[in-house]
Amino acid sequence: MNMKSNVLTFKRANAPTLVEATNLHKHFGSVHAVDGVDLGINSGEIYGLVGSDGAGKTTTMRLLVGALLPTQGEITICGYDLRKQVELARSTIGYLSQRFSMYEDLTVLENIRFFAEIRGLSSTEWLPRSMEILEFVGLREHAEDVASAVSYGHQRRLEIARALASSPSILLLDEPAAGMNP
Repeated sequence: MNMKSNVLTFKRANAPTLVEATNLHKHFGSVHAVDGVDLGINSGEIYGLVGSDGAGKTTTMRLLVGALLPTQGEITICGYDLRKQVELARSTIGYLSQRFSMYEDLTVLENIRFFAEIRGLSSTEWLPRSMEILEFVGLREHAEDVASAVSYGHQRRLEIARALASSPSILLLDEPAAGMNP
């Protein structure tokens, strides 16, 4: 199977384009995981990649965050060419991966702090925002719990909180509802 333009999108008129991918391909040997995807996602849009298992959705997401290089095609994130300005492009993205990617021996709040400080935020910036986000995702009372001790659903909420901590321009969520209650 391969990822073509199977998408669900809700457009907002006259909004700047934040994500643009043109003729995107990713091959792993003879496997064509992504085959000619074109995306144009504007500010304020909710955009969904829809397809069966193995269709290339996660590979497309990994291409968009710069974790993989495309075999062919171009990607621009917030005006940054992903091949030439990968760190600048990544600084605009909050990303929730398909798998748990937190430090299990750190607390919920320490995980958010770590990722916020990597993004260059000071404690006066990240701490108030983090507490607000932890309240929003229902984890404020778990801020001092070790990440490995909270349930899988709470770990997913922690990852969403982490992705939001730096106030990203773009939020990319790969399987965001896996293991979580609505």
